Amino acid sequence: MSASVKQLLDDLEIRLEKAQQTIAALEAHNRQLTRQLAGHAPAQPPLDTPAPELPATPTPPPAATPTPPSPHQLLEQWYQRYPQAFSRGRTRPLKVGIHQDLAEREAVWSNKLIRRALANYVNLPRYVKAMQEGVERVDLEGNPAGVVDAQAAEFAARKRQARQKTAPSSANRRPSTPGRKTSASQAGEQPASAKPRGQRPAPGKRAPAQPPGADTQKPPAQAPAESAQASGAGHQPMSMEEKLASLQAKFQTR
Repeated sequence: MSASVKQLLDDLEIRLEKAQQTIAALEAHNRQLTRQLAGHAPAQPPLDTPAPELPATPTPPPAATPTPPSPHQLLEQWYQRYPQAFSRGRTRPLKVGIHQDLAEREAVWSNKLIRRALANYVNLPRYVKAMQEGVERVDLEGNPAGVVDAQAAEFAARKRQARQKTAPSSANRRPSTPGRKTSASQAGEQPASAKPRGQRPAPGKRAPAQPPGADTQKPPAQAPAESAQASGAGHQPMSMEEKLASLQAKFQTR
């Protein structure tokens, strides 16, 4: 910083010397012209002297544009700047056309941002409830500015009724847990695919043979893993004789 200031001073001194030289040359030329006019001598052409260079004026940086807040943040600021109009407690209807007043005082923000912040306030349930016919409106300073007419009160009443209709339906709606399904056993219903299992033939007894040509439907053969799982679910392990009798019964029915 000190080096740049010193260099600037040196430049100013050099320019001052040049300006002094130019002034001295102009003064000498002025004296010469004065003598020539006094003696009626022909005037000499003026000396070609360069014009003094003026120091460059630094350009100031442009003013920084403030970052616009969100509509909710701007409304929070209005609670502080206009407490007589925007209140968290006793809410009073606002003046018709108060948006223009806000646009004049909040000129740094866009009209869109001001409208959205104002919409957040006038759509509050307590503000809609305050919109009763004949209630006094206020401006930004809290001064009287008209009353709520019948049309505005009717519009607010319809808005309250619409909210009351949607409130019970949203309250009765139970949130569903993603990825969780109610099984048929929890609902008390039997799955459609579940079929009653047939009785297992007693050991040592053979199933009756079907007559030739009888149109009977053969039961689908189960895979070894499925049959083992079905036989092991809820039953005791089969003995070797029971397994042989079961295999014989399957072969005879084919």
